[in-house]
Amino acid sequence: MDDSPDQSDFVSAQDLADADDILFAHPPRRVSRWLCGCDEDYPCPDVRFALLVKGEQ
Repeated sequence: MDDSPDQSDFVSAQDLADADDILFAHPPRRVSRWLCGCDEDYPCPDVRFALLVKGEQ
């Protein structure tokens, strides 16, 4: 006898329908971003500071 809880014990039919709607509305997408030479997101804090000092925001 399996005493593990079934998924239906945790969610309602409405929860499942809402989850389907959410997954449909939020598909994964590819994102590209700029990386600094130090492997942080560009501009890293050092670059932001340098641009601020030079007045090139």
